[in-house]
Order: sequence, then C-alpha cells, then structure tokens
Amino acid sequence: MERGPEAAVLVLVWGRPPHVLLERKSCKVVDRFSCDIAYPGGRIAPGETPVQTALREAWEEAWVKPSAVKVIGSLGAFQTMSKPVIHTEAIVGVPKGPIDPRPVDPEVDAVFWADISAVGEPTEVNHPVRGSVRGVVLGKGLVLWGLSLRITMRLKERIRELEVLDLK
Repeated sequence: MERGPEAAVLVLVWGRPPHVLLERKSCKVVDRFSCDIAYPGGRIAPGETPVQTALREAWEEAWVKPSAVKVIGSLGAFQTMSKPVIHTEAIVGVPKGPIDPRPVDPEVDAVFWADISAVGEPTEVNHPVRGSVRGVVLGKGLVLWGLSLRITMRLKERIRELEVLDLK
C-alpha cells in the first residue's frame, strides 16, 4: 500500500526568468534541517489537505498570505533522504499580486527569491552544517541540496508547461 504525503511544501513561482521562493532554516536551531535551504512547508495536520498545509506553512514561515497564492498544481510526492523518511508533496502556486515575503518563524532566518535557471547540475559542495553534500551553491554560502534540490530540478523539467501561465 502506497503512503500518502505526511508533509507539504509550497513551490511559489514568479517572474521571467522564473524564480522560486526559498527560505533558509535557522543555523541557530539545532535540528535535522539546520542551515538547509528549503521551500516553505511542514507536516500535514489532521484534517488538512496538502494544499492547505503548504499555504498555512508559507504564511507561518514566510509571511505569504494564503489568499495571495493561486495554486496551479503539484510536482508530485518526494521523500526526504534522511531518516526518518518524510513523504512530502510539492504544491505549485503563483502569486495573485504583490507579496512581501519575510521570515516570521524562529526556525527560518532568511527568505529569498532564487532564479531557477541559475541552478546548475549538482556537484560536491560544502554545506555549512553537513559538510560535503551533492548540491548547488546559490551564493553567499547558501547550499541547495536534498529534497529541495530534487523539487527544483523537477520544476526546471516542467517549467515549460508552466510558462503558458502568466508568471509575472
């Protein structure tokens, strides 16, 4: 029997070239995601759908109001690489208008837009906490790797489908 998602993230896409909203998990909070670059997201609460979770978490972590996002689909389910494995659905949305993302949760210390066309093929890079990982350096010591990198690479594969939408 296939497991449903236990978590969901919001892949918010905007502009040309397409950019995605990412956050850095705080390096001061010691947990399995310290210093990781991630999409806003988290565990699905009882009674929530993956879409509701992704929108709630984007609000709680990055100050993106759920009403400001038009959900356009899903990139599917992904699994974390570390144990315990978390099955995560990647919900894709576009802003309905101006938004002002910023960190609002102590577990997040930065929120920023990243140009996905600048995300190249993964290589061995130095993560500030994990040491050597297979990933991509986004600049300023920001390392995209693991689940978030795999979501970004799938988005890059499917971005032409999304370009029929107005990403501005």
